[in-house]
Amino acid sequence: MIDFRLPTPATGRRTFPMRAALALALALAPAPLLAQGAPGAGAPPAVNVEQVRLGDVTEQQVFTGRIEAAESVEIRARVQGYLGARQFEEGAEVEKGQVLFTIDAAPYEAAVSQAEAAVQNARAALELANLSYERQQTLRERNTGSQASLDEARANRDQAEATLRQNEASLKLSQLDLGYTKITAPISGRIGVAAFSEGAFIGPDSGALARIVQQDPMRVAFPVPQRRLINIGQTEQQRNEVVIKLRLADGSIYDQEGEILFTNIEANEGTDSVMVRASVANPDRVLYDKQLVDVIVAAREPEEKLLMPQSAMLIDQQGTYTLVVNDENKVEQRRIETGEQRGPAVVVTDGLKAGDRVIVAGQQKAQPGMEVAPQDVTPKEQATNAAPSTNQ
Repeated sequence: MIDFRLPTPATGRRTFPMRAALALALALAPAPLLAQGAPGAGAPPAVNVEQVRLGDVTEQQVFTGRIEAAESVEIRARVQGYLGARQFEEGAEVEKGQVLFTIDAAPYEAAVSQAEAAVQNARAALELANLSYERQQTLRERNTGSQASLDEARANRDQAEATLRQNEASLKLSQLDLGYTKITAPISGRIGVAAFSEGAFIGPDSGALARIVQQDPMRVAFPVPQRRLINIGQTEQQRNEVVIKLRLADGSIYDQEGEILFTNIEANEGTDSVMVRASVANPDRVLYDKQLVDVIVAAREPEEKLLMPQSAMLIDQQGTYTLVVNDENKVEQRRIETGEQRGPAVVVTDGLKAGDRVIVAGQQKAQPGMEVAPQDVTPKEQATNAAPSTNQ
């Protein structure tokens, strides 16, 4: 047996068996050396990859919006008096011109009669003034009347004409006031709750009697940050290239599409956003005034774009990157630019091409430059779009 002898403070030398020395040497050996000696330890690590593919993407952006009535009118009294019976059902649809309220008309009917009598009296006075003027004019032509008498007759005639016009104007005002005792709907729409009951004394200063909102079509207003406004409705061509969809509170998509009407002429200083308004049909009255919705601004035509799995995206202090397995099965780090998300995929705008294999599982075992054993897990329905395009 071969002995290793090591000096010790006590004896100066001490012997160790060979087996103990080998065990000590193995314990102190670096881990990589041990790994190289283990069977199969040198095999490349397995990773799952998917191929970057081309796909049709309908570009869309989502904003928070609020439904607005295209027209909204407060019903107010224009004359004062006692309110009659309500002529509508609260919450019902009303038509333009429909009578909603009435005000006691008796005082206004009397005022019209009085004004009509004043007009008749003024007409009679004017007729008499005309006859007197013509008589004085004839006498003056015969040199039997004085100029002063003619001038006085002319003044009386002019005064009678003015009085008639004044009384006719008073009659029109009285007729208008009488007409205002019937309060009608200025627009068609849905009417709300009546603010006053029958018998209440109301007038122009009483406030709104009720409110009507037009319900078809409706408008939706939504703020858009200026940096995202460039593709939304700034020109007529852009407005024609997008369509408006609404997502309701229950998550469902409203079945009517809308179109952008206009963008506001100024930005909000506090939010750096511009208010955009769109019109949406509302035949079934699903939408209502002040309702909160998600506004989806989507392109009318899809575009072909690069797509990669979101699970392949990695982020560090420098930005977004992914790990690509090249033709030699070695790992490369690629800096990428991404766009909108589409389900489990994300649009890639720079850094990759169709057919690139990106690691979707096992990234912790892969380092740039390392050889790996890729397992392609690209779904079959996507594989046909993963081959590099000949047009690129």
